[in-house]
Amino acid sequence: MPVYILCALSSYLSPSVCFFTDALALGFPFVLLALLLVMASSLLFKNKRIAIISLLVLLTGFANIRNTIAFNPFAPNAPEKSDSSITVLTWNVFFFLNDHEIKDDTIGNPRREMINTIVNSNADVLCFQEYLSYNNGRGLVSMSHILDSLGYKYKVFSNDHIYQVAGGYSEVGAMLFSKLPIADSGRIAFNNGSKEHAPFADVVIKERKVRVIAAHLASLGLYSDTANTGQGSENVYKLSYKRKGSIARKIKKTALEHAREAAILDSAFKASPHPVVFCADMNSVPASYTYKKVRGDMQDAFLKKGLGLGQTYDALSPTLRIDVCLADKRLLVQHCKVERVHLSDHFPVITTLAVPK
Repeated sequence: MPVYILCALSSYLSPSVCFFTDALALGFPFVLLALLLVMASSLLFKNKRIAIISLLVLLTGFANIRNTIAFNPFAPNAPEKSDSSITVLTWNVFFFLNDHEIKDDTIGNPRREMINTIVNSNADVLCFQEYLSYNNGRGLVSMSHILDSLGYKYKVFSNDHIYQVAGGYSEVGAMLFSKLPIADSGRIAFNNGSKEHAPFADVVIKERKVRVIAAHLASLGLYSDTANTGQGSENVYKLSYKRKGSIARKIKKTALEHAREAAILDSAFKASPHPVVFCADMNSVPASYTYKKVRGDMQDAFLKKGLGLGQTYDALSPTLRIDVCLADKRLLVQHCKVERVHLSDHFPVITTLAVPK
């Protein structure tokens, strides 16, 4: 029970005070389950004292429970499109699987399946993290050209990384595409270790404007150096034990970066002249301090219209909802769904919002 209470405080503990606050947030769903099992067993064996104590302890984590679990069993299906609504897809596309060679562009290609998912979403605005497109490169498919052909004529790029490749150039970072006209755009500098930016666009909907922001918050990168090496197949628990010192340092560093990014985003939200829709790979779960600070008084679309834990990261644990769509309270959340397609290492989140006059 003391562990549960500590985890219940995860969203209130600043990383500057408690550097492992993100670890507490990650552990919250599991200690919640353990506490529920204690409650169930105490009721089964008619131990009222333990049951009452467990219930009181459970209530200390009410804020985290409310942010972690969505309960909308009767939420309607996606509404019919109207000229006063906007559908937004946010997706960490994992560089479109680094699969851009024309010779591999055949039916059944996973990147093609990702394009089909985007088309089927019928989204007006696309917010991508870990976006990659090769433009004008010999023998390479251009995602930007494909999306332009699908009606996404307007785009705003984070300008994080641009490289000369095969006679053309590549764009790597966060990208925002829109079928709707864009009145203004820009980038929010995070000043983090990866020098990332969050592109934003003031999208015009029947003469009304909504500021859509696409962002990718700092990653932990605990095992990034094992990619494409023999170490990548090593048991993750053994690897973690070997690296426990460096992992602790990375957790602390990332938690502090998240706190800085949250403060930057809070200022950007307040400075916006229009209602904000924030779409991001947060790299933090809903029980975290980062989520609480970034969300502020905005609506979490999944909590409004989703059901369950809403896993968006397709690995490690079903509790990892780290991709969000947050919306200004002046907007009406009509629908939100996590599309469970096993293509990227993340699932896309598709949200429809009504924009009042």
